[in-house]
Amino acid sequence: MKFLACLIVMFCVLFIACDQGQVAGAPDFTTPGKGFVEMLAKGDYAGAFAKFDATMKDAMPVDQIRAAWESLLAQAGEFQKVIGVRQAKEQGYDVVYVTCDFEKSQLDVKVVYNNKKEVAGLWFLPK
Repeated sequence: MKFLACLIVMFCVLFIACDQGQVAGAPDFTTPGKGFVEMLAKGDYAGAFAKFDATMKDAMPVDQIRAAWESLLAQAGEFQKVIGVRQAKEQGYDVVYVTCDFEKSQLDVKVVYNNKKEVAGLWFLPK
């Protein structure tokens, strides 16, 4: 009977972890993801660029990171704060959604990490 109870509890924990898009014991990228967004908010575009993988570095040099962030600020207003962070596993990548509060709206900054813990993708998603 105790075995069955333990099995049910383990199943529930696994189900909840999988439902959240993250398996127990998986690397936690929420802190680096939040830190990455905070770099952008502080204008540390070179620091953000240093976190990119080679493909992202080719696709989005420092001046384009600055331009993308400034364009976002022009539309969403001044960055206020991070209000939430969640992590998921998508197509073999670790994905962090950093929910941000801006002066005019809220949005998610989607930061995708490869298996080398480098930023392999970056999107700004409306809520």
